[in-house]
Amino acid sequence: MIFPENRKLFTMKEMCHACGVSRATLLRLEESGFLKPAVIDPETGYRRYSMDNVTAVGQYQRLQAIGLSRSEIADLYYERTDSAEFIRTQRQRLNMLQGFLNEYELRHDHSRDHTFSYETIPSVTCYCAQITARSPEEAATQSYIVHERCVSEGYRMLGSKPLFGLYDDYRKPLNSENAFQCTVCIPVIPDPDADRDPNLRIFPETEAFTLLFFGEYSRIPELFKHLLKEVEIRGLEPSGPPRVISLIAPYAGMHYKTDDFCQQCVIPIKERKG
Repeated sequence: MIFPENRKLFTMKEMCHACGVSRATLLRLEESGFLKPAVIDPETGYRRYSMDNVTAVGQYQRLQAIGLSRSEIADLYYERTDSAEFIRTQRQRLNMLQGFLNEYELRHDHSRDHTFSYETIPSVTCYCAQITARSPEEAATQSYIVHERCVSEGYRMLGSKPLFGLYDDYRKPLNSENAFQCTVCIPVIPDPDADRDPNLRIFPETEAFTLLFFGEYSRIPELFKHLLKEVEIRGLEPSGPPRVISLIAPYAGMHYKTDDFCQQCVIPIKERKG
């Protein structure tokens, strides 16, 4: 781009008006190192701004609107960030937002109570404990006890990720009549200074086919069969044991009714199709 030789400079009042921001906002952006006025009078402190400054603030507002923090915006704008890491982090945020919107939309669409989707399940470190139960309700009660133990033993919860149950055989994930085993997995923040902890397990990022639904725990066996049938119809190949993710459980919010519990049946797959 070819700029004119004598570029116009703007007062702070003109800058604020053009960008729709306050004087305090401009000064905060300057203090943070993001914005540098074209001219600052050393005697009066009066500032003059160029079109470069105007467009910089516009880009800041754009990045702020998509949820980036002040430091993230500055690092991205001045190319101080690792592009691959930035893309990975934002993809994770996007997946989390999409998952929440799917859940929220389903809760308010009374014409259906479940939906299928493909998702990327991010990597997570979990505190794991095996339980034996005879029903999904009993498994939920034991999961609560494991969660209590996890807190009592001093682990730090990773609240941005929900806990889940892991089942060893995707062909027979649940049996409501006979006892079944399940590994309760509670996302935690691992301590990098601690020795290798036998209670912790790292689950790598994986593609998955999922069924999101609302209803009581007793519906899980029925819906898991429905999910497995859909996996077969679509020609998908499971790559790991199935999971039941508790998005809204009764102890997460006592005001939720039993038919309003939100669960997600998940089958890790080797390849996404459709």
